[in-house]
Amino acid sequence: MIYLLLSILFTTTVFLTLKEFQRYQLDNFQAIVVSYFMALVIGCLHSISSFSVSFVLSQSWVWGALAISTLFIITFNLMAITAQKGGLSVMTVANKMSVVIPISIGVILYQEEVDFLKISGIVLALLGVWFTSKKKSVYQFDKRLWYLPFFIFIGSGLADAIINHMQAYYVPHDALDLFSTSLFFFCGCIGVMVLLIKIISGNLKLSFKNLAGGLLLGIPNYFSIYYLLKALSHPDYETSLIFSANNLLVVLISVLLGLFLYQEKLSKQNYIGLGMSVLAILVLYFAI
Repeated sequence: MIYLLLSILFTTTVFLTLKEFQRYQLDNFQAIVVSYFMALVIGCLHSISSFSVSFVLSQSWVWGALAISTLFIITFNLMAITAQKGGLSVMTVANKMSVVIPISIGVILYQEEVDFLKISGIVLALLGVWFTSKKKSVYQFDKRLWYLPFFIFIGSGLADAIINHMQAYYVPHDALDLFSTSLFFFCGCIGVMVLLIKIISGNLKLSFKNLAGGLLLGIPNYFSIYYLLKALSHPDYETSLIFSANNLLVVLISVLLGLFLYQEKLSKQNYIGLGMSVLAILVLYFAI
């Protein structure tokens, strides 16, 4: 349980850091690419085994790490475009509702037990995420851009599903730190290539403040993935419960922090979502 709580804590910190990026007008992509390398450094220092590119490339899980890293980069860009053209609410709902994919795969592929209490908790969690994240701007979204949230949904869900599959079948428990470090290495490499293309084409100028923001983001960025992997590898907790609780509590805590720290206003639907979220937490707790 401690690993799940730590993953939720660091993921929420990532969201709050990104919120501050908006306040200081940082370039999200530049800062996130820098954060990948900061996370890589932390991973190298944190890993029991020394990080080696040649060793990582020789591992059976390298294809999974590459796939996850590619999905991370693509999904992030789609999230940025969606936030600009359709609003943060559309992006948040698409991203968080993607939990349906790893949960479904966990039940079908890993033959996890399904009972009424667990199904009720998962359904309440999904409804809680939906109503808590929903804002009026959802109704103003240009329907011609439906493919943006759709691909965010698919990309985020597949990334979580592959992460779970890798730790379940390919990554030994004592290599989880090395695996998570490799994710940030590949993300950083892909990100640098994109940055170079933008710089050469004259569409990007590097800034020191983006570097500083990326260094700060890299710390929670690394540990959010590392502790999620640790939670998924715990034999007493099933995939469906881990992903449901993780996404639900991240949204719940983020909304409450937004309410108290940034004076964000909540609608009646948001309060309904918060109530469903609390109920879902109780149900999932007794379902474990």
